[in-house]
Amino acid sequence: MTHPTPPRQRLLLLDGSPGATTLLLLAAHGALPAFDAVLVPDTRWYPPRTYRYLERLHHIAAEAAKPWHWAKTSDTAQECLNSHRSCPLPLFTLTPDGIPGRLPQVCARRQGISLADTTRRLLGCPRPTSVPEGVVAECATGEALEHAHHPLAIGPRYVRFHRPLVDIGWTSTDCAAFLAHYELPADLDLACTACPMRSNRSWRHLRATDPAAFADAVAVDTLIRHGHPEAASHGMPPGTTFFLHPDRIPWIRST
Repeated sequence: MTHPTPPRQRLLLLDGSPGATTLLLLAAHGALPAFDAVLVPDTRWYPPRTYRYLERLHHIAAEAAKPWHWAKTSDTAQECLNSHRSCPLPLFTLTPDGIPGRLPQVCARRQGISLADTTRRLLGCPRPTSVPEGVVAECATGEALEHAHHPLAIGPRYVRFHRPLVDIGWTSTDCAAFLAHYELPADLDLACTACPMRSNRSWRHLRATDPAAFADAVAVDTLIRHGHPEAASHGMPPGTTFFLHPDRIPWIRST
């Protein structure tokens, strides 16, 4: 009879969900088995409010002696604002003939690579070292009970994802109530300041809670309007325009 290989690292992926923050607190209070480290994706372009919240969580992790590891990507903001560089954001596009399109979500791929590289280092196998068979990181995500029927995330062969909240039967509502007890918001949003993946609700929330960051997003939307060097490589004709919002209008009137 074969047995699963025990993990070399037990990681918590702080994915922005209330469930992930809940797992951090439960482990910090000893209600769940301790994690070896907290893994935090960072595009270097979150709104200031998000970084302030992350620092609060970093302090909680430090008090519980849980190492905190930033999985940083390249400077997304600088690449987006440099007209001679490819924009990694999945911008909405519109050709002069009115045909809508979308740029690839390069930023998400880069984030995945950064998380994988950070995990490799924690396993003691930084690139170009190969990860030996049987060396595994068990990575907890914040998916709650209502997501139990969703397939588990698929990552590199040396990462095994799991959902502790599903195992203990906690829903997102339970997590929000638990966080409220500790006066922690349940709305940590790990999205870039000018992320095209934001919903209208997210844009409204950013405008209400961080007007300066929202103004930055408005400025970005204006700056990226005309032309990026990758337009031709994706078959888009000259004159294609770029937008942060799916309505493809000069700024977000539908929020």
